[in-house]
Amino acid sequence: MKTISVREMKAHWAEVESQVSAGETFEVVNRGRPTVRIVPARPRPILKWEDHLATALPSKGRSAEETVDADRDGRW
Repeated sequence: MKTISVREMKAHWAEVESQVSAGETFEVVNRGRPTVRIVPARPRPILKWEDHLATALPSKGRSAEETVDADRDGRW
């Protein structure tokens, strides 16, 4: 983990961003005290759900509008 001041981060943001994208972590200090940590974003996992229709709730013979109205239960 690298340490960088707020002033340096502002002045060299493009370089900081490219290093973070490459996996580097930065701790940002303000007046000598750590304030934030900049870490690489984790990619969101892809959800594989082959049987989504099989696990859906049955419609109980209602239309989509009736189902939404029943779910809202008078809230709107």
